[in-house]
Order: sequence, then C-alpha cells, then structure tokens
Amino acid sequence: MSNNSRLLFLFIALIGIAGLSYVIFFDENTDQQTDIQVVNEIESTTTTLSDSTTSTTTTTIMEPTTTSTTTTSSTTTTTIPPNQTAIYATQEEINNSKKISYDFLQSGCKKDESTDSEKEWITPIEFFTYDENKINFSLKIDSTLGLKVDCIGNLITSILNDTRGWVKVTEKEFQLVEDKEKEFEFIFASPEKTDELCYPLETNGIYSCRNEDQIIINFFRWVNGAIDFGSDLETYRLYLINHEVGHILGWGHVGCPKEGALAPVMMQQSKSTMGCRPYGWPIYEILEKEFGINTYSFLPSEDN
Repeated sequence: MSNNSRLLFLFIALIGIAGLSYVIFFDENTDQQTDIQVVNEIESTTTTLSDSTTSTTTTTIMEPTTTSTTTTSSTTTTTIPPNQTAIYATQEEINNSKKISYDFLQSGCKKDESTDSEKEWITPIEFFTYDENKINFSLKIDSTLGLKVDCIGNLITSILNDTRGWVKVTEKEFQLVEDKEKEFEFIFASPEKTDELCYPLETNGIYSCRNEDQIIINFFRWVNGAIDFGSDLETYRLYLINHEVGHILGWGHVGCPKEGALAPVMMQQSKSTMGCRPYGWPIYEILEKEFGINTYSFLPSEDN
C-alpha cells in the first residue's frame, strides 16, 4: 500500500472515531438535562406575635419551571395565598397588647363630672415646641364631650411612640404642639360636628375620618367601640388612633389576609374584621418596614 493510501485510511478512521465520541457525549448530556428542574422560590411568610415582638417563620413555595426536555409538576407547601402575610397571636398576647405606658385606655380619659365651658373647643395646657426631627400634631376637643384634654394628649402620644406603634415605621417620634405649629391635628367631636368636619366624606354620625391634615374622632365611637370588638374598648381605641394616623402617613385600606389572623390596623375594623381578630397595632406595616415583606392584603372587591 502506498503512503498516500495509508494517510487516506488513517484520516477516515479519525473522522469515524470523532463522530462516535460526539454521539456518546451528546446522548449523556441529553440524559443529564432531562433530570434537571429549574426551581424558582417564592417566599410566603406566616408570623407569630409574641410579647410585642415578631418572629418570622418562612415557608417556601416550590414552583418548578418546565423546559423543552422536561415535564414537571408544582409542589405547594403552604396554603397562604402568595404575596399575603398572616400574623397570629394567642389571647394572652392580645390581652398584653392593650398594656401601654399611659394606662388610660379603659377609661378613655372621660371626666367624672361634666363641666361647663364658654369655649367651643378646649386645647391642652401642656405641649412642646415644634421640632423638625419629630412629627408634630395638635389636639382640640369639643368642650361638651366631657373628656380630659391633657389626658387625651398624653394617651395619643403614648400610643404613637410605643415600640409597637407607628414610631417603628416613621423612625421619628410624635409630639404634641400648639395649633400653629402642627403637621396634622386630632379633633375629638360630637357625631354632628364629625359629619360637618369630615364633609364631603360621609360618616353618617357613626364613623370617624381623616380629612386632609385633620383626624376627626367621633365621640360615639370613642365611647361605644364597634360590633366586632364586643366590649373591648381598649383594643378599639388603640385601633382608632393608629388607623387614622396610618392614613396621615399615606397608608390605604386593606382586607383580612386569612381567617383567624390578626386584623391589619388599616382594615376598616369599625365596619367589619372580615373573619380576622380585632387588633390595634400596625404590626403588618412594621413587618414590611423592617423585613421588606409585602404585607398588603387585598380587599374583597379587588379579589379575582
């Protein structure tokens, strides 16, 4: 055999070996690809309230992505709807939530005896000067209601600056100032005056409201609470103050994330808690601020 023939034969043999190697490699790679599942992880969080703090338990929903060479099925390890967070608490923890530094929630700062006043509105005697590093609010009360104005001022401040309150979201303390230095105003009014001050919002003599930079607390609600709260006026008063301040801070209404969970403070709990348990602190908003967890709960009208 000539040298040229030997070279041709060797060349053809090399091509054959290379082709066989390619087929073997391609088949092995294809088998390996069939066993791969691309997994996206979506976190849905259930939080338990304990001693005025939150502890977070994270459940992972596994949503495998199907490729052209793979067929997979999804596996769900939680029943909570994606992007909604439910917070639960024991009755003891709910009872503890009503304990604040200025212990006048139960009495509501009502006077023992009614006193006559020539003024339509009464304002606090003690207040602070404006501080740009704090959130400044003023207060006035219908003089016919029989409420202690300085007591109400201290009570509101105690609620807002509690570590379970809005101060954890704003990172700025709240303080009571005189009217001309306020950033927003609390007004405690009779049902009739509430309707006037809330206009064009319709309160029908039974609801409170936030109108521009004014929070109008309906005296009817302050002394009677709401149906879903039963006789628990302490939790209701916490809710009423925190709910309306939430509107001042830009938070809108939400729904109940899951039956039996704590009601978000931005629910309209005066109307209904929708199966949630009445609660007065902005715990969902604090959770969102501190951990970046989306806690928005859709209203029934927004559900698809």
